[in-house]
Formats: sequence, C-alpha cells, structure tokens
Amino acid sequence: MLTRLALGAAALGLAPAYLAWRGALGTFEALLLIALVLPLLAVFVLSRSGRLDLAHAISATALALFVATLAGVTGGATSPVLLWLAALPAGAMLFGSRAYVLRAGAIAAAALAGVAALHQFDLFAAPAPWIVAAMPAVVAVAVLHVVAIGAALLRRRDGEQRERRATDSRAQLLLDHVGDLVTWHDATGAVVFANAAARALAGAEPRDLHGRGLLERVHVADRPLFLKALSDAAHGTGESSACFRTLFVPRDLEPSLPVALWLEMQAHRVADGDVQDGVAVVCVMRDVTARRALDEERTRVHAELLKANDVKGQFLATVSHELRTPLNAIIGFSEMLGSDHAALLDAGKRLEYARIIHGSGHHLLDVVNTLLDVSKIESGAMTIEQEPLDLAAVAKDCCALMALRAEAGAVALEQVIGRDLQAMLGDKRALKQIVINLLSNAVKFTPAGGRVTLAVIRDGGTIDLSVSDTGIGIAASDLPRLGDPFFQAKSSYDRAYEGTGLGLSVVRGLVGLHGGSLTVESAPGIGTRVSVRLPVGGVEAAAQPVKIATFARAPRRGLETKIPFRLTA
Repeated sequence: MLTRLALGAAALGLAPAYLAWRGALGTFEALLLIALVLPLLAVFVLSRSGRLDLAHAISATALALFVATLAGVTGGATSPVLLWLAALPAGAMLFGSRAYVLRAGAIAAAALAGVAALHQFDLFAAPAPWIVAAMPAVVAVAVLHVVAIGAALLRRRDGEQRERRATDSRAQLLLDHVGDLVTWHDATGAVVFANAAARALAGAEPRDLHGRGLLERVHVADRPLFLKALSDAAHGTGESSACFRTLFVPRDLEPSLPVALWLEMQAHRVADGDVQDGVAVVCVMRDVTARRALDEERTRVHAELLKANDVKGQFLATVSHELRTPLNAIIGFSEMLGSDHAALLDAGKRLEYARIIHGSGHHLLDVVNTLLDVSKIESGAMTIEQEPLDLAAVAKDCCALMALRAEAGAVALEQVIGRDLQAMLGDKRALKQIVINLLSNAVKFTPAGGRVTLAVIRDGGTIDLSVSDTGIGIAASDLPRLGDPFFQAKSSYDRAYEGTGLGLSVVRGLVGLHGGSLTVESAPGIGTRVSVRLPVGGVEAAAQPVKIATFARAPRRGLETKIPFRLTA
C-alpha cells in the first residue's frame, strides 16, 4: 500500500509537467494515470471508513488496470506483462485471509479476460519502438515486485515460526514447572506428550509414558475407569474426570518396591481447529494420595464416633437396667427390714429378704467389676501375672461354682479333661474368669433339659479349652458383632436374658493378653461352641488384641469319643 501510495503521489506530481510536454492525454496515458491515482482513493477510503477489504480491492484494481494498460501497448493478449497479474493473489496472501486472495484472483482474472476480449477485436495497435525497448525494465519491475512479495511472505513466515517457538518454549517451561502431570492423548488414548512432572510422580522420563506407558502404570482394576474418562472426553461430553490408582516407582526406591498413588484426572477435549500433532485430549493429573488418606481417616474416625455413640447408648440402656433392678430390690427389701413392721416378719421371711439383698449386692459388684475389666482391657491398662498352673484344676473349680446355677436351670454340666495336660504359664484369676464367663453364658442360653460341656485337651504346644452347649444358638447376622461391648445376640425365644453383654468382650481381651485365639461356631436352634486356644509357654504381660473367628455352622460334636474319660459335675 505504501509503495502504491508513493507511485500515486508521484504520478500526480508529474502530471502537470507531462501535460505541458505532451499536450492532451491519449487513452494509454489516461488509463495509466488513473491506475497510478487509484491507490490514493484506496488510502482515502481506508482512512475514512476503516474498510481494509474495500481499500485492498481498489488497490488491486489499480494494479490490474496498470498491467492491462501496459499489456495493451505491448502486444495485447500475447504481452509478457500479463504475467504480472499473478502478483495480485500473491500479494493478497500477506493479509492472511482466503477472502482477500479470492478477491485479488478474481480481479486479476477479470483484467486478463478483458485484455483477451479486446485482443480478439484487434483494438490494440502494434507497440511503439520505445515501448519495446522499455520492456526489459517493465519486466524487471514486475520481477522485483514479485520478489518483494515473496520476501514479505518469507519474513512473515519466519516471524510466525519464531513466535510459535517462543510460545512453545514458554508453554514447555510452564508445564515443566507445575506439580501436576500433564499429558496429551491422541484419538486412540495413546500419550503423545508428557511434562517433566512424570519424573516426580511416575519415577520415569516423560518419553517413557508415551504410547501405552501411562496405561501400563495404571492399576489393572482402574484401567477401565481411566479409558472411559478418555473416551468420554474425546467422543462424549468434551470433559470428564476420574480418580484412579497408579503403581509408580520413585527413583530412590528399588524397582521391586512400587508405590501406590491416587491420581485425580481432569480430561478435556481439544477443539478441532486447535488440534496439532494428532492431539485430541489434554489431561491434567494431580496426586491426591494424601487427601485420600485424610478422607479415609476422617471416614474411619466418623465411623468410630458413631460406634462409640452406639456403644454409649447401649451402655446406658444396659447398665441402667442391670443397676436399677438389683438396687430396687436392695432398697425395697432393706426398707421392709428397717420399718416398724419388721417385727411382724418371721425369721424365714427376714432370711429370704437378706439373701435377696445379698444376691443383688453381688450382682451389682459383678457388673461393676466387669465394667472395670472392660475399661482396663480397652485402655491397655490390664496386666496379667504369669505363673505355672494346672488348667484342669481351674476348669474343675469353675464347674463346681457353676453347678448350682446349672442345676437350677435343669441343665446338665459335663467336663471332659484330656490326658497329659502339663502345667502352663498364665494368670490364674484371668483364666478362671474366662472359664466362668463362658460357662455362665452357655448355661444362661441353654433351655431346660439341655447340656453344657467343658473340654480341656492338649494339642502340641497349645491347650484347647472349649465350652459347647445345646442352647438357642446365634444367628449368622449376629456373629460378626460377637465380642463388641454391650452387644447381645438376639434369639427366637421370647424370654429376656439378663446381662450386660460384656462377658465375651472380657474373654476376648483376656485371651489376647495370654497370646491366644478365640473361635465361635454356632447355628440357631442347635447350639454354640466357643474354643479358646492358649500357648502352654505363655506370653509377655502385654495387651494384644485378638479377633474372634466366627463360623455360621453347627458346632462340632462327638468330642467325647476322642477323650478317654469324662467327669460330670
């Protein structure tokens, strides 16, 4: 535009002198003058309206008119000057728009068609000798024009490439200094680019993630989720997210010690116009392992709080019942004994009331002692005093203590003591409490006419102490909760069973202190068998939590056939 503006200004400046020398202008001179002045009109239109497209059309028309006029005096349709028309669409490429190129091409084609049409009617005269002599200069100007256009195009291309390289360098620098793993994927999901965060998160070079490298590091169970997220982004909604596990190997660890990381991925589809090198999806992945661990910890703490609240409710409900009933008996019968009407009571009534008060007091003491034991076990404050003892003798003493209760409930209490029972290391009081709790539960939940069997046998370096009954049994749904404080399994019987539900919880804790194991087998309506296995050599007096192995099946019977003798209480 500037060169044509300069030509137009020069043409206007020289026009008066040329008119003074030539006189009236001919057709050739008039068309040339118009072609040289039209760029001034293009500049005026551009400055007044801002229409670059219209200004370019006027400028291209001026050049086409100039070339067509020169062709008219240098051979018409056979003039080599017509090749200059190719500069019109070439120059329009500098504007970077297809519309400009098409418009300039149309103007050049119209000029060429006009010259060819006029040539058919022999309207062009033979070229003057001076024009023929000036042809090399005209052609040289046309060549220089095309060269200038080519140089401008190359300069623009080089500038765009430099700008693109600078942009890519800035983008690469930015991507390499972010903590998130950024990957580019093609339409098949294969990785075509990964940033430097691959070294920190994957323990691998970015190129190692190319192709299927990233997919191979995704946990096998989470690969469908990973691929679905890529597919949804590439062919679905355009964006998706997923959280999956990866097995990455940090550089400071051995290859055989992979680290499981949780990555949160945000995938976005690349617009069709922005696709480069086959990139279809861009993914940003962030390490959320710590956050996942924190969430899991919060969930665990919340569950523990709910469980503690549930235990508190059960504690209040159970303890209030277990304490209120004997306290009412103690208060009521003591008031009767201390009232003015006590003299009217005979000796038998007073003795009966005293026994009721005594039994209620012992019941309260048992409840309190049990609560204290559970508290000590749960807090880790419970300790045991290990000493050599005869577990068979302990079992016999416990059966003797439970004989009256079994007889009152019409339950047969049997003992099975194996041979070669050597002395074991353990706490006599704790082991006695284990046996009494197990026998008490068995007798309590066995209906009249049933049988409770206590068996103690030697199995290598372990002693197996089991209590089996023919009682109501435990439902399969209640087995997983056995041993929880204040939990009492429900039965199909309508009668209520007193107790705090702490017996098995105490047993579990005491067995753990001895380094033993606890197994429960039960089936509703058939009975229950609780087996405690204790090491003969004992363990250090330290709290060791023990899980209860439960089996929803009928307890094994026929133990008596394997034992040479039986003692019946």
